[in-house]
Amino acid sequence: MRIFGNRLGLALALCLAFGTIVASTLSGASGSKAKSYAPRDVTLIGKVVDLHSYMTGKAGSNDMARWTQMAIRSGVPAALETEDGLILIGQGEKGPTRTILPFAFKPVELRGKLYEKDGVVYIDVVSASRPKSNDGEVESSEELEDDADLPPDE
Repeated sequence: MRIFGNRLGLALALCLAFGTIVASTLSGASGSKAKSYAPRDVTLIGKVVDLHSYMTGKAGSNDMARWTQMAIRSGVPAALETEDGLILIGQGEKGPTRTILPFAFKPVELRGKLYEKDGVVYIDVVSASRPKSNDGEVESSEELEDDADLPPDE
């Protein structure tokens, strides 16, 4: 079973993991350890992004939705960009590609369990849907892209 589609995806994931560990270690090095909170069920609204494009500002295509889908499929970690900051997206019950891929670089409402530890915020996704406006209508009339032309998850 291939976890990462290519070496670049693996290298990016390893760099992100190493950076998160270093940042967590450094934030606790000053003597004041960041707070950890008990996991809690949440509903969050934001935009699904791949961490490589988000952090570097670089993408291999002008079609950011398609690029984000391909990056996530190849193993680049995904995150939810919210008004309050970036939240890492976890495996969830069905795996991130099946749950969040249709919402790549689009507004989304995620439900799941939120974890916060040493300054890192992470959501283990249970479901994803289009966000609704206050009157109960779906905010975007834009149709979700069908990912049938993308290679299947491995």
